[in-house]
Amino acid sequence: SSNVTSLSTGLSTTNSNVTSLSSSVSTGITSLSTGMSTFSSNVTSLSTGLSTTNSNVTSLSTGLSTTDSNVSSLSTGMSMFNSNVASLSTGVANSVQYDNPGHTSITLGGIGATTPVTLTNVAAGVKPTDAVNYGQLSSLSTATSAGITSLSTGLSTTNSNLTTLSTSTSTGISTAQSGVNSLSTGLSTTNSNVAMLSTSTSTGLSTAASGINSLSTGLSTTNSSVSSLSTSTSSGLSVAYNGINSLSSGVASLSTGLGQLASLSTSLTSVTSLSTSLKPLANALTAAAGNGATIGVTTIGGANSDGTIQTRGANGTVISNVNPATCGTVTGVDATGSGLCAKATKDGATAFGSNAQATDANTTAVGFRAVASQAGSVAIGNNAQATGDPTVAIGQNSVASGNNSVATGAGAQATGTNAVATGAGAQAAASNSVALGAGSIADQANTVSVGSPGSERRITNVAPGVDPTDAVNVSQLSAVQNQVNNVQKTAYAGIAMSMALTGTVMPSLDAGEKGVGVGIGSFQGNGALALQFKSVSQTGNSSWGAGVSTTGKTTGVTVGYGFKWK
Repeated sequence: SSNVTSLSTGLSTTNSNVTSLSSSVSTGITSLSTGMSTFSSNVTSLSTGLSTTNSNVTSLSTGLSTTDSNVSSLSTGMSMFNSNVASLSTGVANSVQYDNPGHTSITLGGIGATTPVTLTNVAAGVKPTDAVNYGQLSSLSTATSAGITSLSTGLSTTNSNLTTLSTSTSTGISTAQSGVNSLSTGLSTTNSNVAMLSTSTSTGLSTAASGINSLSTGLSTTNSSVSSLSTSTSSGLSVAYNGINSLSSGVASLSTGLGQLASLSTSLTSVTSLSTSLKPLANALTAAAGNGATIGVTTIGGANSDGTIQTRGANGTVISNVNPATCGTVTGVDATGSGLCAKATKDGATAFGSNAQATDANTTAVGFRAVASQAGSVAIGNNAQATGDPTVAIGQNSVASGNNSVATGAGAQATGTNAVATGAGAQAAASNSVALGAGSIADQANTVSVGSPGSERRITNVAPGVDPTDAVNVSQLSAVQNQVNNVQKTAYAGIAMSMALTGTVMPSLDAGEKGVGVGIGSFQGNGALALQFKSVSQTGNSSWGAGVSTTGKTTGVTVGYGFKWK
């Protein structure tokens, strides 16, 4: 495709000649009208000359076959891109992963990590396997609350969210691969069109004009000029004679009359010169391919008559004109560039798309204005920016500027060191932070966020925690709450029974007397009944007693002894 672009530049001279041919035909028709009587005698000579023309056009087709060969070599460069995209998996080293293939546990920070991380923006759990947040734990008793708070601090939600991260990343890579496949299909079409050109030019001068037109569909000026040539040719063999004669001798020779019609076979050498003039174009393509770097593919759009191409540039919005042969930069060893003004300036760099920029070693930039500026970085998508060292940015307007950060999704931003933002508009701004899901915000270091203030999410299908830093689910929290409730009920019952015992009314006893008292107590909905017995010794210096209190489900017993002296 790049070779075709260079060919379109070389054909600008042909466009000018064809335009002058159209003007020459208009003038020649006037002078031809006076010599039509002698035209028939020269038709035979014209036929002979056209036979020579067909032969020359055939040689032109042979020369253009070199172009097809150069275009087909582009597929070799494409294999390098597939390799670079395959290396994308190494760029997601900061992703949260399961601890084992069975997906039964997740350790935030990786297996063996000793520094816990914080999971933020967690919605209140509802189902038995949901994760719980700090707000739910705060309602427990002081002792239990302290324990639950420490569990909440170690909350790790990657069990369910790693699947989302993996799926999103896989989808992004699949989309990138699909784009590469589409590009490969487009290149195959280009090869087919170039082959079509070679075939069509061999059928004759009229078919050659049509073939050149199909080779560069984007050159509207050439299409118009060649169309004018086709229209002029259809007016008769006499017009064709005047057009071919004007290429070599000019319009002035027509004024001498039809006596020069016999020189038609000589004038047909102008067609031969057309083939000769195209030879430098083929040489230029060969020289470009030998400059030490893979030539970038340029899809022509908004072309101007002077061969320049319209573009909005790498950052601006104003359309400007650039020379497609010079605005691109592919200078690195084993570098590949494809697209208008694409830049692959370091070893192993790959840039695909208009104004795509891969400016450091082994970087990959795919998409309009995609930028990968640090060694090993990958940027895929319109205006994707992978500027950290190294980083991965996948999705339109995604930004990965923190070192070792990953941003996947339209508008996702991973600006903190070792940060991961997955989902449209997700933001991971703090060091070692993870934002999972569209609109999620992780702005505190060493935290995982699955939402934002006012847009919290529940984490479902959380396995029961085992280790001290594991996440707990609602089922485990409910079990703790039930234990607290049972302790509370038992405490309330004990208070009620104590109140019942202390409420027994016992009369004053003298030596040798005995007495019984009954009491009733109630506390927080718990009722109790108590019975107390007391006995005084015959001497009156000692006494003993016993009591029992019950709620009907719980029973308490008390026994006491007393002694006095003077």
